[in-house]
Amino acid sequence: MAGERARFGSLDGLRGVAAAVVVVFHLAVSDDRAGAIYKLTQTGPLSTFETVMNYSPLRILWAGSEAVVVFYVLSGFVLALPFARGAAVPWKYFYPRRLIRLYVPSIASLVFAYLTTLTIRRAEIPNGSPWLNGHATAPNGPLQVLLGSSLMTGWGGLNTSLWSLRYEVLFSLLLPLFLWVAFTWKRLLWLKVAAVPLFCMLWPLAGFFYPDLVYLSVFLLGVLMAYNIEALRARAARIRGWGWTLICVASMLLLCYSWLVAGIDPESRWRLSWIGFAAIGATLLVFAVAFWQPCVKVFGSRPIRWLGRISFSLYLTQEPVVVALAFATHGIVPLWVQIPVGFALSIVVAWLFFLVIERPSHRLSRNFARARQLREAGTPTVPESVERAALRPTNN
Repeated sequence: MAGERARFGSLDGLRGVAAAVVVVFHLAVSDDRAGAIYKLTQTGPLSTFETVMNYSPLRILWAGSEAVVVFYVLSGFVLALPFARGAAVPWKYFYPRRLIRLYVPSIASLVFAYLTTLTIRRAEIPNGSPWLNGHATAPNGPLQVLLGSSLMTGWGGLNTSLWSLRYEVLFSLLLPLFLWVAFTWKRLLWLKVAAVPLFCMLWPLAGFFYPDLVYLSVFLLGVLMAYNIEALRARAARIRGWGWTLICVASMLLLCYSWLVAGIDPESRWRLSWIGFAAIGATLLVFAVAFWQPCVKVFGSRPIRWLGRISFSLYLTQEPVVVALAFATHGIVPLWVQIPVGFALSIVVAWLFFLVIERPSHRLSRNFARARQLREAGTPTVPESVERAALRPTNN
């Protein structure tokens, strides 16, 4: 049991690290030079530092889109695992709890983003970062708060990070289908595993990049991991240290695939297939963090687990913070100053958001499900605090 808690603590830590990578990514692309390099619109030669940070495995330090792929594999694994073990709550309780946890903080983040636009004016910066100026030219009014609250579309430039929540919601709603695919045809496991990255690679290359299908398919890798956790544990026990090193290196290279290709040929059509390679890399990374003891220890350490605890709040609030900071400084602060200052500010805001919004939303989702269960059982509901008091041991 202690080992399981440590293992899931390490996966929480991985989620926190992935959220931190997204913060660094947005801080980097808010800079005019780094933003132009990211958009492949830079003029003039790159410095050695710029080349290394963009077109080598060190790109992993600010691979924001790839970090989202890691989120998807993690979500598939974590949500499916209780069902794989036969310990999940009924669907009529699962859906309200899940949707409350997703929607309440997300809508609050839109309100927060709108408030930042009232405090700090978003005006296009001449020759500024294309990514940053997009937040000034896009609509940022109350209508975007209303439309974006669906988490399907409509948030304008308020908080574009919500694009990934669209697929979290769709996956949650379609979870029974994913579980059915994982549970049936067990002898075809390797075919199912191979089909996901191949689909993600070939669909865009064929010229029919349809994000809903491609991004949603990534979740299936995590679901398949959950339904084969014992086999993965047995296989992990047979891997030696050098094998784990190769897995981690392969994971990093696959996650950085798009930019390694761009370093050779920025116009290559093979960059379109990056999601498939990133999905394999993300799956290998989740496997290593779950089962390789050095990774379990690092990602399960107290500071990293704390980062994982606030990771959802960090992801939801970091973009409005980064954008507000960049517009407040008019994009003239050097990146080596902007990154530590922006990162620290994002952490503080995320912690406050977690205390004020996310943690109460968790409590709301638990109480909602508990109240439904008690009503259906014909038992009067009692406040959670009273329940805890009743269960607390006395001195007698």
